[in-house]
Amino acid sequence: MNYYTVCPACGYKLLKASDGSNVEITCPKCKEKIQIEIKNGKIIVTTVL
Repeated sequence: MNYYTVCPACGYKLLKASDGSNVEITCPKCKEKIQIEIKNGKIIVTTVL
């Protein structure tokens, strides 16, 4: 199963990922650095300082 994640700051759709993914990405719209982790169907989105 694939999950879509959005930027928590601006709502821009960032990526599509599957369970077990761990990605660090910079939002192309607002330039916020974000870490996305998907474990057991839970999506954890955190801002990287």
